[in-house]
Amino acid sequence: MTAAAMNESVLRRALLIIAILGLALGLGVWRSGIDFVSPDAVWMAATLPVVAILAISILRDFWIGRVGVDAIALVSMSAALLLGQPLAAIVIAIMYAGGTVLEDVARGRAQRNLRALTDRAPRVAHRKSAQGTETVPIDQVAVGDELLPCSMSRP
Repeated sequence: MTAAAMNESVLRRALLIIAILGLALGLGVWRSGIDFVSPDAVWMAATLPVVAILAISILRDFWIGRVGVDAIALVSMSAALLLGQPLAAIVIAIMYAGGTVLEDVARGRAQRNLRALTDRAPRVAHRKSAQGTETVPIDQVAVGDELLPCSMSRP
């Protein structure tokens, strides 16, 4: 994984944590009845970083010619904030951020499984020749060579 991909993965996890903590803190403020802080203000403050990073991501993707469905999440969060529904906005932010984190986890698992599969690929082949059977590196196998079944042998 590249450093840039690692940084983006950390950023996506941080956004999810911010959104979840914002929801929990807002619910705590609402439940306790504290007057000097509004739960709506807490939920809005926790939604704004997700909206900002998502907007930057959409612009970056658009610049390189990719168009995705992330715009739906951006419109939904922005509309909820503009309509005075910050609780709905923070829930959408959690759903969006959680989805991106799950994508990262799935991508990492797929990369590990592919790496494990390629690590198990044979490194040598058993080729029939005029002298009998010879063991050759895989990169020396040519079209038309007659090969014998081999185990997962390694040089």
